[in-house]
Amino acid sequence: MQRRPVWIGVRSARAGLLRAAGAAALVFSGAVAQAKEFVLFPEGASPNLLAPARPLAEPREDFDLGRVDLAGPGSGADADPAASLQRRCVLLQCVSPAPSGTAPAPKVFTTPVSLWTAAAELVGVVNAAQAPINYGTQSFHVTDEGWFQTWTYSGGADKASHFTVSANVAGLMYDAYRLNGLSPDQSFALSLGTTFLAGVVVEVGDGISPYGFSAQDLTADALGTLAAVAVKRAGLDDLIWFSLGKVPTTVPIGDDTASLGSDYSNEMYDLNLQLAGLAPRFRAKPGLERYFLVSFTYFTKGYGYAPPLPGRYQAIGFEIGLNFEEILKEVGVSNSTWWGDTLLRIVRFLRIPYTQVGAYYNMTNGKWSGPGAPYHYQP
Repeated sequence: MQRRPVWIGVRSARAGLLRAAGAAALVFSGAVAQAKEFVLFPEGASPNLLAPARPLAEPREDFDLGRVDLAGPGSGADADPAASLQRRCVLLQCVSPAPSGTAPAPKVFTTPVSLWTAAAELVGVVNAAQAPINYGTQSFHVTDEGWFQTWTYSGGADKASHFTVSANVAGLMYDAYRLNGLSPDQSFALSLGTTFLAGVVVEVGDGISPYGFSAQDLTADALGTLAAVAVKRAGLDDLIWFSLGKVPTTVPIGDDTASLGSDYSNEMYDLNLQLAGLAPRFRAKPGLERYFLVSFTYFTKGYGYAPPLPGRYQAIGFEIGLNFEEILKEVGVSNSTWWGDTLLRIVRFLRIPYTQVGAYYNMTNGKWSGPGAPYHYQP
């Protein structure tokens, strides 16, 4: 499908900005992530804020308030004040009235929660403004970019990028909301809505630019967001996560071939199984395997050029790589400090080059290769 170069140029700039915004958000998160684990209630305390400290005594069936002498026997000027007070306390306990109503629900949009939400939307607004500012405005329109078809300008790598970046931003927002007092359900709903709304804002900005609104991009954003918050809510983030990495690749092209978003030929997108979280689920103590990841990966080579390269291709693969998050924890880096949390989030989000081995399947020619296939053009 022929596309004007300026549209694809906008696409490349937009994708780069989205990735930069996601990475910046991850770095910024370290400034507020001061606790290794957020605990909403002290150990042993009831999570029901409305529950009484102890049950009230049941009133006696033969109890008659009209026949009770509050002062008790011997009342008068010479009565024992302490005994009288004790009898009054017992009486009040027996007849304490039921609560007239329920306490108000805890406030959701506290100042920290509001600031985090506003920051996420501000990133979306800034990103959305880039295409209209740089390339001018048009009436709002929609562009059909396709998904992972071979004719698309990036072979679907841009959709994988949207998914991965949105997943990491949504995961960051979930953690931020939990650290600032929201319940798991509240954090799930709010991080889902906040991240998706930021994606909508970005696509609306693209819709009034030469690029156009892409329903496929927004769907990829939504799927990545939902996947991340579902993993967080289910307590599986020590087992499953998504990452993006640079894989420098030289694609042989003629001098007269214009580059149209070829940066995607230098990236990979991973779904990681973190072995550190696997052993505890089988009631086993993690061993050396906790320092490794098993990953399913997707990448493209030779896409983003005009005219299209005949040898461009899409590939999937399986890898075993180093888990730098666990390695850093082993040497003392902790997410209880702002810098430690920032560093751990960076190595969790960014795939470190040349630290994996794997086997890769070229979906165009049907051939397997490895272990250095992502770094070589192999049509």
